[in-house]
Amino acid sequence: MLGMPEPELALEKLLDEHWSEAARFFERAAGDLAGRPGLGLRALFASVPRRLSKVASFTVDAPSELSTRPHWTLTDYVRLWLLIRALPKVPSSEQATWLLQLFEAGEMGEQVSILRVLPLLPDSARFLETGVQACRTNARDVFEAIVCENSFLVEHFPALNFNQAIMKAIFMEVPLSRVEGLARRITPELSRMAASYASERRAAGRTVPADAEFLAHYGAP
Repeated sequence: MLGMPEPELALEKLLDEHWSEAARFFERAAGDLAGRPGLGLRALFASVPRRLSKVASFTVDAPSELSTRPHWTLTDYVRLWLLIRALPKVPSSEQATWLLQLFEAGEMGEQVSILRVLPLLPDSARFLETGVQACRTNARDVFEAIVCENSFLVEHFPALNFNQAIMKAIFMEVPLSRVEGLARRITPELSRMAASYASERRAAGRTVPADAEFLAHYGAP
């Protein structure tokens, strides 16, 4: 582990502490990550919950160096480790496309892990298309993974995509209280969109979600 960045050292230490097979997994993964990651990495990425077995869904207290969230599972941490190790094997100009393809090819749990760990990947802003693609899904778990308790949405989404994600959250009844840093991204345009949605609901004789009312009147005297 000599020469590793501090967050990566902290990540390996965390996994060693909570998973008895961690060292063996690191050794096995080294072979699959020797060259450009391909099908071997995809299979390894998918197999993480099975390898973790009964601790796959465990949540743990992580060191501050990792800047993670309390709801992350050991599955998420192991997949983060794999991504951190795999990305340098891919030419930098292709890394964003590579991650998007890994996301699109994965099952729901794999997609959730990728979205949760996006903020911790190097130069994470370049993976914007993966985050935007996640907002097009109707799978609630996947949508929540990018919109809720995740700094990536507020930090990197352009205004149009951000506003669309917030309005979709209202439509899907995902509480806006779970959107990190929401207040600093509320604009007159987002308030206008929420007000228009609220008006449509009233005209149809339907109740207006509290979050739509909140946005519609945000900043009003």
